[in-house]
Amino acid sequence: MNYKIDIAPLSDYFVVIVKDKITDELKDTFTLNESGTDMLQLFCEGKDSEAVAKEIAEMYDAPLDLVSKDVITFKENLSKKGILFE
Repeated sequence: MNYKIDIAPLSDYFVVIVKDKITDELKDTFTLNESGTDMLQLFCEGKDSEAVAKEIAEMYDAPLDLVSKDVITFKENLSKKGILFE
């Protein structure tokens, strides 16, 4: 993780607050649904894409191949924001 990540529930979605680890300066905010929040939290724990996909597939009783594609896309989006390194 390049930044400090805070996640706050808000109604049917979650607000993600991204801050610089050193200066605590706000860098970005965005919203996620529950599964996106679960993926982000697993990446924050240092898990790789394969481990995240397996856990999400188990959590949501979903096909691993479908979840794997979603995880890869999600990680690419986080990387574009500079939140994760690919």
